[in-house]
Amino acid sequence: MSVRRRLARALQAAPEQSALVDVAASMRLLDIARRFWPRLRPLRGWLLLGLLLLTAAPAISVAEAMLYQRLVDDVLVPAAFEPLLVLALLYVGLNLASGVVSGADDYLSTYVSQRFLVGLRRDVFAHVLSLPAATQDRRRLGDTLTRLTSDVAAVERFMVSQVSEGLGALVRLVVLVGALLWMQWQLALASLVVAPLFWWVSTRFARLTRDVSRERRRRGGSLGSVTEESLGNAALMQSYGREDQAVAAYDGHSRAIAGAELAASRIRALFLPLVDLAELIGVLVVVGLGVWALSTDRLTLGGLLAFLTLLMQCFGPVRTLADLVPSLYSASAGVERVVELLDEPAGGDREDASRLPAGPGAVSVREASFTYPGTPRPALSGLTLDVAAGEVVALVGPSGSGKSTLGRLLARQLVADAGVVAIDGHDVAAHTAASVRDAVTVVHQEQLMLDATVHDNLVLGSPHASRAEVRAAARAAGAHDFIERLPRGYETRIGQRGRALSGGQRQRLAVARALLRPGRVLVLDEPTTGLDAEAARRLMRSLTARPRERTILVLTHDPVVLEHVDRVLSLDATERLLEEVAR
Repeated sequence: MSVRRRLARALQAAPEQSALVDVAASMRLLDIARRFWPRLRPLRGWLLLGLLLLTAAPAISVAEAMLYQRLVDDVLVPAAFEPLLVLALLYVGLNLASGVVSGADDYLSTYVSQRFLVGLRRDVFAHVLSLPAATQDRRRLGDTLTRLTSDVAAVERFMVSQVSEGLGALVRLVVLVGALLWMQWQLALASLVVAPLFWWVSTRFARLTRDVSRERRRRGGSLGSVTEESLGNAALMQSYGREDQAVAAYDGHSRAIAGAELAASRIRALFLPLVDLAELIGVLVVVGLGVWALSTDRLTLGGLLAFLTLLMQCFGPVRTLADLVPSLYSASAGVERVVELLDEPAGGDREDASRLPAGPGAVSVREASFTYPGTPRPALSGLTLDVAAGEVVALVGPSGSGKSTLGRLLARQLVADAGVVAIDGHDVAAHTAASVRDAVTVVHQEQLMLDATVHDNLVLGSPHASRAEVRAAARAAGAHDFIERLPRGYETRIGQRGRALSGGQRQRLAVARALLRPGRVLVLDEPTTGLDAEAARRLMRSLTARPRERTILVLTHDPVVLEHVDRVLSLDATERLLEEVAR
């Protein structure tokens, strides 16, 4: 449904339905505040100091208005110079005090908001990294990036910036209204007739602002996903002549965002004139009654001008408070997306999880089954196998038979729905993921590389490895020679996802990185991808000729691999034949 239709339907909604929606939305705002308040609790002292500064600012404004009254009544009306010097010095002092308070308040509010934002960003990012592989696979990267950036910033606006602005406006309004009542309570009460109009306008348009903001953020996430997918596969788009389709998809989402922005602009176009009209009505009422107060000697000219000055200053916080509810609804659209992300169950450890005990590296699987969320059939069903410590075993089978899933189960990236996956007789699900991954190293079928140097990519899992160890691992994987031919050798940057290298070169770097990392089980998922037959043989010879310090499980389709393994296990009905051929 288009944004225009959403707005039209919202405008035509029955008052009863609108009230129910507003109540539900208000409850949701309270739920959000309760959800994130614990993150602000350690900053309570700074928040209290900020509240004191917020109180000092309007007090200075009231003092300046009183000086203005004295300037008019004691200097301008009688044309007397004597009080001018004292009033001027007081004005300068108040101006300096206002500058100090304003600067301190700005720095303190920035400090609090950034402390909150930095901690939240870190925790949300850590949560995303902890999500199970199955959850990561079904999420669009561009949408996740949007949630980690602009939507996380929306949480800060909701919890800190906008609440601080609202409290500041409320405190300022209370102090200014108190001063107005003290100066001339009849005029002050008359000026408050515009308050109901402000409230009506804010509640009327809050729901529309919320709907538009939610649509705008949803479209923003979709645009990020389309952008990341198209640019990440630019070569594919060019090879198949799909540039026009990619541009059309990008343009469609961009136009949808523009539509949401225009809808928001139309709302503001209706909202702001009503606010200006309310302000004008308030001023005209006060001016009319002010003439009466002057004629009856209830107020001096300086007092009336000071009253009007303070009244005009009241409209700023009133406008802020009137805009606060729509602003909170607007920010809540992004907050809800962050909450949805945080509510994804992380792949954490059990409460009683312990470190995986040391051992030689035997692998056993008993009746293991796993089904990816949203798929109709299991990726693995009742799998049972045994691999002795130090063995080199090939696991073969057709695509989709569950070979890669088994590797993920061994590394605790997934947890079996049923059965047991064990290392040295210990169920990996009962031990911490960190200790399991210290024992199991996986070389993924997709060569995953960082936009960093060759050396940095190699030591990713072994940051304290010496240069001699790095070169030894590279030689074992057949990577040392081509690395030396790079412009800066091991210090050459290989670009995003290693695109400066060929597929075979990336594959050898991935194997070298795994060999460098200490561990008792090595899982190689299609390790010969991108290699010719002779290069594949050299790689397998280097792996199997090494001392049997670890168990190697090779997930493969490549018949070259079968020449260099101790046994071949199959995930289909030909298991016996393949084992016999391997012998």
